[in-house]
Amino acid sequence: MIGKILALGFICTGMAVGQTSSAPAVATSATPAATNAAPTAPAKAYAFEVVSIRQNKTPATVAVLKQDGPTADGYRSHQPLALLLLTAYVPQVGGAAFYTIDKIKGLPDWMMSDGYDIDARIADEDRSEWQKPEMQKVMLRAMLQAMLAERCKLAVHREVKETQVTTLVVAKGGPKFKQTDPTVAHPDGQRMPFGGVLVGHGEDGMSFYDTSMASFASFLSSFANQGYPVQDKTGLTGRYDFALKFGKTAADEQQDESAAADPRGAGNPLGSLVLSGLNSVGLKLDSEKGQVETLVIDHMERPSAN
Repeated sequence: MIGKILALGFICTGMAVGQTSSAPAVATSATPAATNAAPTAPAKAYAFEVVSIRQNKTPATVAVLKQDGPTADGYRSHQPLALLLLTAYVPQVGGAAFYTIDKIKGLPDWMMSDGYDIDARIADEDRSEWQKPEMQKVMLRAMLQAMLAERCKLAVHREVKETQVTTLVVAKGGPKFKQTDPTVAHPDGQRMPFGGVLVGHGEDGMSFYDTSMASFASFLSSFANQGYPVQDKTGLTGRYDFALKFGKTAADEQQDESAAADPRGAGNPLGSLVLSGLNSVGLKLDSEKGQVETLVIDHMERPSAN
């Protein structure tokens, strides 16, 4: 079971944060709220100068996957193209850090199953901007969108609707963790969205380091409440170190009973295991109405190789 949880690290390795509305060959369909929430577009249309894409017939090792992501002069990936799609596009409304797979319509099966070796290089003129962390986030999204449009003929649009959402909030008594101390080294683990690190300890729990609440909420979206997006409403804006302790305690019983009565947790033992640890860090899940954004793939082809 813990292996399934750690698989999140492989999926999220190389994912960047930030967002951009620069979307080559993309039509956008959104509510006025979504339009107002859209971030400012980059000052220029960024694109990789050179891109190599080849289907990978041999699954990449964990060591190779850990090297995926932005490099000093570009980007590399050895995973299915669904990863690039999740990196290139993020929701503009609703507060989710990234789309869960069920919030992407029209996703071809091969995007989840076929791995590709991708080695992309930026232009020399973009190197100085690329070295700035916040600019790199904006540039990477724009460059991946341009690459997918050119090599895969990708065209997408966004749809927003009002639906039931799950929110991550602080429980009574407050959070039971502290902000990350950047001077203290943390154990090696799998990179999470927003730069956090996940370390699995087996069936008793797992630890998170340098992790934002937005990233943790997205983790819960993928594993704890499948089909129900989890939105961060904690009000905690920093990065934190915390350890989820699995298993029932006296303080957990009431939360477990509520989870058992909630169809969101039904039939999902992995999600129940993760939810059982929320009380240990002073967090809980609530339910309310909110906006949820879906990414719709209008057209996509297998990438042209070179």
